[in-house]
Amino acid sequence: MRVFISLGIVAQRGIIYSMVTVYGIPNCDSVKKARDWLAVHQVAYVFHDFKKQGASQDLLAHWTTTTGWERVLNRQGQTWRKLDVAEQASVGDAA
Repeated sequence: MRVFISLGIVAQRGIIYSMVTVYGIPNCDSVKKARDWLAVHQVAYVFHDFKKQGASQDLLAHWTTTTGWERVLNRQGQTWRKLDVAEQASVGDAA
């Protein structure tokens, strides 16, 4: 599973706040490690659970534009492994 961490800057009443958002699936080992690291270093964050909350088209478009679809797509996950070879091969064509 890929872990995506976003840092947002919010200004309110002249004070600048940073807000960290962790995107992922809660039972993923990489997500667990990221969340543990943030907790140990006392970094406040919001967790966005893909399974419960999904991901917007705009967010996915932003990630694929800035990092490339190859980095966004998890080719090691169970869902990917369940696809047949033809479906896996068509992914590059669709992007």
